[in-house]
Formats: sequence, C-alpha cells, structure tokens
Amino acid sequence: MIVKESRIKTHGGAGALSRHVLHGAKNEAIRILAGSDWLMRDAMREARREGLTYGLRHIAFNPAEPMTDNQLADFARRICHEFHGDPEHMTLVIHQKDGSTHGHLILPEWQQDHILDSRFSWIRLEKLARLEEIRLGHALIAGRHDRSIAKALRQDGKVHEAELIAALAPAQPADMPRAAYTSQAHRTAERQGLDLPKLKQLVASLWRHSDGLKPFRAALTEHGLTMREGDRKETRPGAHIIETSDGTLIGSFTRLTKVRMAEFRKLLAKEQSAEHEKSKLDIRSSRVPVRMTSENDQTGIFSAPDASPAPNRSPKRIRLPRRNKAIGALRRRQMEDVDRPATVPHIPPKPLYPLILSAEEARIRHRIRQAIQEQQAILDQRAPEEDWAPLKREEMLAKWRKALTPYQKQLRSSFTRYRRAKKEWEQAEESRWQRMTGRAGKLAKVCQQLLLKFLEVLRFVVQALLHIVGLRSTPPEPVRSILTEQDRPVLEEFRKQYDAEFSAMAGPEKLEPWLQHRFDRLVQARTNRIRQWDKAHQSEKGQAKREISRLRSKLVIPKGIAGNMPATPSQPSMGH
Repeated sequence: MIVKESRIKTHGGAGALSRHVLHGAKNEAIRILAGSDWLMRDAMREARREGLTYGLRHIAFNPAEPMTDNQLADFARRICHEFHGDPEHMTLVIHQKDGSTHGHLILPEWQQDHILDSRFSWIRLEKLARLEEIRLGHALIAGRHDRSIAKALRQDGKVHEAELIAALAPAQPADMPRAAYTSQAHRTAERQGLDLPKLKQLVASLWRHSDGLKPFRAALTEHGLTMREGDRKETRPGAHIIETSDGTLIGSFTRLTKVRMAEFRKLLAKEQSAEHEKSKLDIRSSRVPVRMTSENDQTGIFSAPDASPAPNRSPKRIRLPRRNKAIGALRRRQMEDVDRPATVPHIPPKPLYPLILSAEEARIRHRIRQAIQEQQAILDQRAPEEDWAPLKREEMLAKWRKALTPYQKQLRSSFTRYRRAKKEWEQAEESRWQRMTGRAGKLAKVCQQLLLKFLEVLRFVVQALLHIVGLRSTPPEPVRSILTEQDRPVLEEFRKQYDAEFSAMAGPEKLEPWLQHRFDRLVQARTNRIRQWDKAHQSEKGQAKREISRLRSKLVIPKGIAGNMPATPSQPSMGH
C-alpha cells in the first residue's frame, strides 16, 4: 500500500482539493463515505480564524491488492487515531479507477482544541501501511523508512511485525526506493492534460533502450521531450531535468530513470569530453612529397652550399646476439657433475631434447591428461559443510539470547497480567458481597480470557524459540487478538507438547542448559552429515583413484621411443 500526504495552505482554499476529490473526471465511480464539500470549506475557515498556515491535510492511500470499502474506512480511522484526529470530522472519499479502488482522507488541521499531529508523519504513515498489509495478508511493499519502522515496532513489543518489515530494508542506503514525482506535481500535470505516470514509464523505457546520453536525447526529441540542466545549479550541480517542448516539467533525470547521481556525472563527463575533443590531424601530412635537386631548383636554395651544422645524432646501439638457453643449461649441468662429491652416485641428466611424437599421439596424450584432471576433481570433492567455518559457541549463544530477550519479556508480561487477574478473582470469591453483586463472576471471565491470551502468547513465544534455533522453518504465526473457549484444547495440547521449551523460556536458569544442548545437537548433526556424505561418495572416489592410476600408466614413454631419443653423454662416476 502506497500512502502519500500533502498539506493544503489556508490562503489557497479548499476549492482545488474539493474538485479533485469529489468531482474527478477520470474516475469510474466516486463514493463519499464521510464528510462533504461544506465540511472541508468550514475546516479551512476555522484554520484561517485560528491563524494557521495549513488548513487541511490530504492523505491518499492506494492498496496494491483489492480492499473493500469497509477495510479502507477502518484504515482511515487508524490514521485518525495515529495523529490524534477526530474521525467525526474527517472526509473520506473512495475513488474507483481501472477496476481498482483507492481512498482519499481529508482531515482538518484544527481539531477544536489542538492542532493535528505532524511529527514524523511520513514514517508513521508508512508504519500504518505496513501493519495494514500484515493484518490483511497482502504482499509487503518496501519503503524508505523500513529500518526506523522496525525499531519503533520492537519498542512497542511487536517483534514479529518488526522482523517482517526489517527484512524489506536494503543493504545499501542508496538502494532505498524513492518517488519519481510528488503528488502535487501529479495534480499539476493532470490539470495541464499530461499523464505523468505514462510519461515516467516512457522516459524509463527510452533510457533502457539507449546506449548513452546522446541516443537518449535523440529519443526524447522524437517524443517531444527535452533534457537540460536544472535551474538550481548552485545547490545541485549537475542535476538535469526532463520537460516537454512547451517547458512543462516532468521530473528529474535521476529520479525518472533510477540512475545514481555519481554514475550520471560520469556519463556527462564522457559526453562532454567526446564533444570537445579536437581532431589531431596534421595538415602537413596531406602535402605530396616532392624531391628537390639542384637541376630542378628555380630559387637556387638547393644550389647553395649547406652551412648549417650537422645534427647531433647518437650512435646506434650495438645489439649482442642472443645466447642459446639450451647450451647454457648444458654447461651448468656439466659444472654440477664436476663439483659433485665422489661418494654421490652419478645421476644421468634429463634429456635436453623434447619427446618427438606424432600429432595423433599428442592429441591422445592431451585427452588422457584431461581425463586425469576430471577424475582428480572427483577425488578432491568434499562435503559441502566441511568447508564451512566452525560454529562458535559463545557467539551463537549470545546471538540466540539477544533474539529471545523480547519474547521473554512479552511472555513474562502476559503471565503477570494473568496472575494479577487471578489474584483479584480469588479475593472476590472470598467476599460474599462481591459474589452476590456478580463482581466475582465478571472477574472470573476476565481471568479465563487472560489465561487464553497467555496460552496464545506462549504458543507464539515457543514457535519463535524454535524458529530462532533452527527447529522451525517459518516465523511464528502472529498473536491472535480474538480467542474463544474453542481454542483452549488446542492451546493446552500445544503447551503439553512443548513443555520443555516452555520451561526454558519461563525460567532463565533453564534456558541456558537448553541452548547449550541445542548447540551440541547442531554440531553433532553437522558432523553426522559430513560422515554420511563421505560414506556415500567413498566408492566413487575409490573408482576415480583407480582410474587415475590406469590413465597415468598410459603416459609412460615407451622404451622403443626413449631409446631413439638423443641423450647427453654422461661422464664416468668417480666412485668406481
């Protein structure tokens, strides 16, 4: 769900907003669920009387998945409560366009005795949108303030919702989503007869199919658009805007194409360097060379003796002939034979000449070496988890404790409420007067309801524990707000099934041994998987080892070929 907010100034009046919200010509249907045109104009008059800069606050919310009118109205009331507004004075209009619906909520800035809250309004609106998506089971849409929203939800005790929203935050801040244009620019373009979303898609498509800025500018010109440097050169150097031929602004290049400013500056520098680069052609190279002699010289310049000094040329470098490396290697070996002690047996030197083979024999030997490499790769295979870093006990236990801390607090808080209610009920049962007035019965119902809520929180906390330590693949299901007596048997059975986990979460002294045991189980399970993998691939590795021995035997030089090779004459050993 996308939520946008805009504040309407008092000097502008409510006429433009009223025409857009109540009489939009592009909408298939308009349904007014609350408020009226008179209510918006009256709120603007009250804001002028109080001397406020802003008179109305316009909040538009567009869900990605279909929502009923009742669901949209409930979401509008949650927005009112978030900003301390009175739902009785709101104007709520539902627009239907292209088969989908979206809402427009207009709230007066002056709330009879206070001004509508505006602190961190964008972040709070995104928080309400994410919570509504979780509540309705819609797909979550990433926003620019997901990290801040997750932090605020953790402080409110909504750990599960915080984890879901924190997963949307990108790793790099530069990858955060941003709007290509504001709602005010959208309305201005509509009044001028321009469809800003379609133009934005057109610009993005032209950029994707362009190889650089020059073909992109040409493509823009074909569609009646231009790109130029922005007017705020001092504050935003290098920023370029895209506008129509008549000067109507569409948006910034970087926002429309999602190109980072640093990359765009590089493209600009490359374009400018290509435009200003001058040709280095030498004019003298185009002249036809003519050899002048004294016979055809008409000016007599070449006939006169040359009195200019001779140019100072450096003498040519004398290049020595290259030495034969094979001869140098042969001499070094001979010297080694001379310096070798007499007690050391003489080792015949390696042949200095390569093995002479036919082309077919060389290809066969190359295939054999490739086959050996393939078998060696099979032999070098190891279990996937064998190369992983070893599990660090203290780090992992500390990580588990930190993740389980908010769940322990939530469980203790729920148990404290139930225990307090049970104590009040037991005291009321001892009083005859409270039994006669029915107060004891009411306290009994409250106690039973809190018991069901405690069992539900217990179920949520235990599932979170299992998910954190890796015994459950999916996150815990959210805590249900409405519980009946029909849910009691299932919750009681869950408590009996996971009694050990419940005891660990309820008592800090029992949680530490449970986590230690779980860590030992993880290490043992990894060791068992490595052993099973080695056992399953043992026969395959043995076969690869035998195949390597067989292939290497084929690379041995035959005796007949080795005897025909020229060898270096060896000197007699001095030990005999």
